[in-house]
Amino acid sequence: MRIEYDAGTALSIMRANPVRGWMSGKAMAKDRLTTGSFLDVDHRPKFQIDPSWPIFTMGSCFAREVENVLMMRGLQLVTKGHGVPAEHFETWNTTTGRGGGAAGGELSRGALNKYSVRSMTHELRRVLLDETYPDDGLIELAPDQWFDPHASGLRLLDRETAFANRQRLTAATATIKQARICFFTLGLTETWLDSETGLAMNAHPGPAWLARMPERFRFIDYGYDETLKDMLSIIEMIRTHCHPEMRFVVTVSPVPLGATFKDADVIVANSGSKSVLRAVAEELYRRFDFVDYFPSYEIVLNSPRALAFQEDQLHVARDMVAAVMTTFERSYFSEAAETKAA
Repeated sequence: MRIEYDAGTALSIMRANPVRGWMSGKAMAKDRLTTGSFLDVDHRPKFQIDPSWPIFTMGSCFAREVENVLMMRGLQLVTKGHGVPAEHFETWNTTTGRGGGAAGGELSRGALNKYSVRSMTHELRRVLLDETYPDDGLIELAPDQWFDPHASGLRLLDRETAFANRQRLTAATATIKQARICFFTLGLTETWLDSETGLAMNAHPGPAWLARMPERFRFIDYGYDETLKDMLSIIEMIRTHCHPEMRFVVTVSPVPLGATFKDADVIVANSGSKSVLRAVAEELYRRFDFVDYFPSYEIVLNSPRALAFQEDQLHVARDMVAAVMTTFERSYFSEAAETKAA
């Protein structure tokens, strides 16, 4: 959807915009990009968020960081208390008793990470359209060793445990029915397909299993048209089966591809993937008054990398997340709303 003005309107908008110029205006981009600190972005949201609104989040690991800040601020996160036992994660440490982002005995939301839009679509169709899949979409890779391709970070588990976790994750996603606003973080376009079920997987089972079962698993890098179609389907599905006036905040995860399956430098592949997602987010922003784009991607990527990312240059630093969420709160909560929330 294109944006078009007559010349007079365009000039009026430009002159009234203090952040219009790279090297002009009251708040030049050049100056804001060279402070040596976190980038300050002047975000002007389409709507305000009532702090009493229940919030549902879906997306990559950056979405989990956003959730942590929302809960710390006392906002109603509908997935709070949901998750999978920490010891069921691949990263479970039997010595320290920690893994999956939670202590032993706790439930971690890390398994809820959703990286591609197509995998988000399948998860939502499961809970909103009551779609069913053979074995709940799980795959038995070895005798009584079950893999959940729609979760994130879980190790192979026996059937009873794996299916119990799948029920937990489905219940967590179903909390979207209680929400009034959705926060979607789009992660990547590279996706794996289970050819037997036709389902897009959130994660593949690992290179060794891909090599053993080359006919079952297929790699797909979804483009702009398919990704936009999926997001439009998601929005329509949610507004039909959840709150009819659901509002959406969409962003793009600044967390890069850990590795690419395309014949390209991972840095270039990551840029292509994020560009598709950013273009889709822009189109949604232009089409709907109930969809806003929040520029967490731009804030992180244009802040000094040494401050923005952890040592692995993959995960966003906690202080950076806090800075992003400070901008989020300043943008979406009026002074009256913030007072009420406090």
